[in-house]
Amino acid sequence: MKKTKTITKIAALTMAAMLAGAAVPAAAVMPVYALTGASTSDKSEVEMKAALTIAKQRVTIPDELSEFTYSTGKSYGTKVYQFTWSTPNTAEKYRSVTVSVVGDIITGYSDSKANEGYSSEPTLAKLTEAEILAKAEGYIKQLDPKIAGEVKAEVNSLNLFGNTARVNFYRYVNGVKVDSNNGYVTVNKNTGELYNFSASWWDNADFKDAKTAKSEAEIREDFKKLCKLTPYYKITTNYETKKKTARIVYEPDFTSEIDAFTGEASTIWDDMKEAGGTRFYGYDTMAAETEAEAAAIADSDTGAGMENGVVFTEAELKKIQQDENLLTEKQVFELLKKDKFVALTDDYEIKSCEVYSDKEDYGVMPLAEDPAVNKKEEKETFYMSIRFTAKDKNYKGYKNISVQLNAETGEIINMSKYSNTSKLPKLNVENSKAVAEAAANQYAKDIIGECHPDAGNDSEVSVWTGGFETSRDFRFNRFVNGIQVSGDYVNVTVDSNGVVTSFYYNYTEDVKFPSSDILTPDEALDKLYTQRNFNYYYTGWITKNGKVQTYLLYDIDSFYLNAKTGKLCNWNGEPLKNYSSGRDVVYTDIKGIPQEQAILALQKYGVIVTKDSKFEPNKIITKEEFSNLLGYAVGDYYYDVPEFATELEDQEWLKEQQKPITRTDAAVIFTGSYDQNGLASLKGIYKTPFSDVKSGDENIGAIAIAYAKGFIPKGDGKFGGDKQVTRAEAVQMIYDYLVYLSK
Repeated sequence: MKKTKTITKIAALTMAAMLAGAAVPAAAVMPVYALTGASTSDKSEVEMKAALTIAKQRVTIPDELSEFTYSTGKSYGTKVYQFTWSTPNTAEKYRSVTVSVVGDIITGYSDSKANEGYSSEPTLAKLTEAEILAKAEGYIKQLDPKIAGEVKAEVNSLNLFGNTARVNFYRYVNGVKVDSNNGYVTVNKNTGELYNFSASWWDNADFKDAKTAKSEAEIREDFKKLCKLTPYYKITTNYETKKKTARIVYEPDFTSEIDAFTGEASTIWDDMKEAGGTRFYGYDTMAAETEAEAAAIADSDTGAGMENGVVFTEAELKKIQQDENLLTEKQVFELLKKDKFVALTDDYEIKSCEVYSDKEDYGVMPLAEDPAVNKKEEKETFYMSIRFTAKDKNYKGYKNISVQLNAETGEIINMSKYSNTSKLPKLNVENSKAVAEAAANQYAKDIIGECHPDAGNDSEVSVWTGGFETSRDFRFNRFVNGIQVSGDYVNVTVDSNGVVTSFYYNYTEDVKFPSSDILTPDEALDKLYTQRNFNYYYTGWITKNGKVQTYLLYDIDSFYLNAKTGKLCNWNGEPLKNYSSGRDVVYTDIKGIPQEQAILALQKYGVIVTKDSKFEPNKIITKEEFSNLLGYAVGDYYYDVPEFATELEDQEWLKEQQKPITRTDAAVIFTGSYDQNGLASLKGIYKTPFSDVKSGDENIGAIAIAYAKGFIPKGDGKFGGDKQVTRAEAVQMIYDYLVYLSK
C-alpha cells in the first residue's frame, strides 16, 4: 500500500522541531528525540566539542549572547546536539540564537529576532527576488557547504505585514529530486539578514544511477498492466432540488510505487518490514473496541435519532400508538420471536422503543402550489426502533438485540446483535455463507435480484497467532447494466455458530442510470496521461544501523476518471476542482501586458484576484473581487456585510457585489479602508490634480485621499472616474499603493 508522503517520509538525520520559532518544513515530519543532559564521559566531551566547533565556525554568535545551554539526543546511533546562546536575564532586550547539529550537518538555525518584524501596515520587500534568492543560497553554503551543491532553491513567499521572506530548497541527485531531503531559509526581506534555517538530509545514503531507469512513456505502459480500472455507478443527491444523479466513474486498484528500473510494483515497504527498518520515529496504536463502545455504536446505527428521522413528542407518540395501522410493542415482540434470524426469545425484555416518521421526497422541486398535488408527491413512512436486552445479566449469548422496522408492515430494515458472552469456534465459510444468503433473500427479497456476491465472501478464513476469524460480513453488491452501483448493497454478518448478528442494506431509488457505453480501461488511462504526470523521485527508509536504503520510484497521485470522457473527476464523478495556493498558480495570459510585473510581484505576497490559470486581465473587475483583492493587501475585509438583514436585503447586497466598478468606485472603496471617521465627506477642503474632478464632486474627498496615498497616479492629469476598471488595472493600483508605502 502506498504510504502518505507528508506523514511517513522523513530524513534520517534531521533534528527534531526543537528550534524556538522555527517551523517544520511541510514535506518532512521530524523525528522525536529523547533529550538528555550532558555526559561526563571523555568521548561525549570530544563529540560535543566537535559539534560545537562546527556551529561556531559557520555561525557568528554576537557577544551579548553570553548565556549558553545545550541538549543532546540520538538519531539511530548519531549524536544530535542543540546549542542555544541567549542574553542574560539582566539584559534590557532578550535575544537568542539556536543551532542544531547532526554529524557535520547543521540541521537548524533560529534567531529570535524573526519574531520582531510584524507591522500593521503592508510593505513590499526592498530586496528583489533575485537578491533574496542569492542571500538564501549564500546561507545554505555557509551553514552546510557539503549540501549546497545538491540543492535547488526558489523564493516561496514574501510577508506583506512582516519583514521576512522564505526560500525553499530541495535536494537533487543525478538530476532527480530526493523525497524529504529539503528545507527552507527565512531572511529579512529588506536587509537579507538570516532568521531561520531548517534542513532534512540523508547524509549516509547511496543513490543508484538513474541512467538505466525507464522513461515515463515506458512506465505508462507498465502501469496499464499493474492497475485495474473498475467502473462504478456513483450517485449524488442535490440537497436543494433533491435530484439524484448517477455517473460512471473508473476507480483504480493500484496507485502505489513502481520500481523505476523494472517497471514492476516496488517492494519498498515489504523490504522495510522484513529488515525491521522504519520511516518515522514513534509507534502505532490500535485501540480495542470495548463492549460498551460496541453497544453504543450499534445503538447509533439502529436506534433512535436516525438521520433524517423526526422524533415525536410524548403526546404525539401516545397518539401514534393509538393508530390502528401501527404495530404495538407487544405485536413487534411476537413478530420477532417468529423470525428465525432475529430469534428473539422470552429471555429478553424491551429496553427502549421509539416511533418516528420520515417523509420521502420523490424529487418534485419546487413543490406545486396546490397542497393536494404536494400530498401525492410525498409519502410519510412510520418506523420503529426497538432494543431488547437479556433479563439475566449472566445470559450466555448476545445480550442486546436492536431492530429497526416499518411500524406499519413489520418489515425489518436493519438488525444487530452485540455484547456476546459465549466463546465462538473457528468460522466455517460455506456454512456461514449459506446462512447469509438465506437471510439476504428473506430481508431484501425485493432488491437481492440485482445483487451479486462480493468476492470477499469466499475468502479463506483468517488465522493469526492465538486466534482465528469467528464472524464475517457477507456483502451482496448491486449491479445495473453490468456495472456495480457504489454504496448500494446488502450486508449480512454471520458468526461461526451460524447466528445472524447484523443485517442492513442501502438501496437508491428514483435514479436514472446512464448507459454503460464507456471507454475501455486502456483508453481511459491514455486520457489520464494527458492530464497528469507520474512523480519521479528517490526515496528510502532507515535501517537498524542508521543507514538509508534508497529506491528510485515512479508513482501517480490517486485519481478517479469519468468513465465516459476520461477526464479527472471527484470520487462521485463530478468535475474535479483543483485547490492550490494562489502563490503557486501559473497565469497563462499575462505575458507582455503592462501590468505583468505588478501581478507577479503581488502573487508572491498572496495578493491575487483568482486561482485560475487564466487571469483574464481585460475582464472588468467586480466590487466583490476588488474588495477581496484590497482586503489581501490591507490585511482585512473592510466592506460592510449586512447584519440582521431581511432575505430580500441580503439578496440585493449580493447583487451589488457582482457589479463592475469604475475608477471612482475603486477610489471610494480604497479610501473606505482608511477613513473610519468619514473625513472624505467633508466639503470644501479637498483639491486634486485631476482637471475632470470638480470641486463640487461628491467623491472628491475619496479621490484626493486615494491620490495622496499613491493609489491613483497623476498620469495625464485626467482621472476618468466613469471608466470601468479591469482586473489587471486593479492589481496595478494596489501595487502602486504598496510601492508608495514601502518608500
